[in-house]
Amino acid sequence: MKKLMVFTVIVFLFSLTISAQGKKGNNRKGQDLTSEQMATLQSKRMTLMLDLDANQQKSVEKLFLKSAKERELSREEFRQKKQSGEMNSNDRFNAEKNRLEKQLAHKAEMKKILNKDQYDKWEKTMMKRSKSKKSQANSNKNPRGNKQGNNNAPKQFNNKG
Repeated sequence: MKKLMVFTVIVFLFSLTISAQGKKGNNRKGQDLTSEQMATLQSKRMTLMLDLDANQQKSVEKLFLKSAKERELSREEFRQKKQSGEMNSNDRFNAEKNRLEKQLAHKAEMKKILNKDQYDKWEKTMMKRSKSKKSQANSNKNPRGNKQGNNNAPKQFNNKG
């Protein structure tokens, strides 16, 4: 009876491990959607969140579609340069600069489309989303929770040279 219980527990833990590993590869939301589908869904979510009228919803959807297509092009160019080995620090700088400029232009367009209350609410939501992405990225970079400047490694791993 004891052997059967131990065997059952081992099988259960093994199955949990396998199912957890299977989920890792497909955790990106909207991975298989087209640009048009993503723009439509984003504009619908924003309509629900900010109570947009029909004209605002159409304008927002056009803006999202334009941004999505530009983002796809930028990603493809970046991937090609990276794979061919042509990517250097100057290219990375220019890519980041272009991304930030597009983000500023997107924000300005949103300010034109939305009224003051809607814009304020949208901006607060974007700030919360940005903070949560940053905290998620930080937790992914440092899974043990140690701060980077903090050297808690055992002495045999300390590099005192």
